[in-house]
Amino acid sequence: MRRMIEGLRIGELSQRCGVSTDTVRFYEREGLLPRPRRSASRYRLYGQEDERRLRFIRRGQALGLTLDDIRELLSLGQARTPGECRRVAERLRARVAAVDEKLAQLRAFRRELVRNIEKCERPHADRCPVVLDLAGNGAKEEVEP
Repeated sequence: MRRMIEGLRIGELSQRCGVSTDTVRFYEREGLLPRPRRSASRYRLYGQEDERRLRFIRRGQALGLTLDDIRELLSLGQARTPGECRRVAERLRARVAAVDEKLAQLRAFRRELVRNIEKCERPHADRCPVVLDLAGNGAKEEVEP
């Protein structure tokens, strides 16, 4: 009981939230976590609000939000403005667009991998055409119809 009144040390906070102490310090430097109060012996001491905030940051990252997104959401949560939900939705829409773009890139990458597998499976000379292509010694790529 006395421990919670005093506060959690950085190691205890990091363990409870499943992050490293370096991560906690990084979030402090980035302004995502406020500077903690200090004990008489200069240990960082964190309270329940710090723990809630750290969990919020981690959940936001798990959703794919950037630290800038999270920073804005944290400030919106404190401001309690009428347009709060609209701005949150805008941030989330931007992340959806980024995910869609990444999916398109991954699909293109997958198609390229499949093309290379097909090259490897065709009859060829003594050297693999994919290895030759990667080395810059390959013939021009075949254009598929």
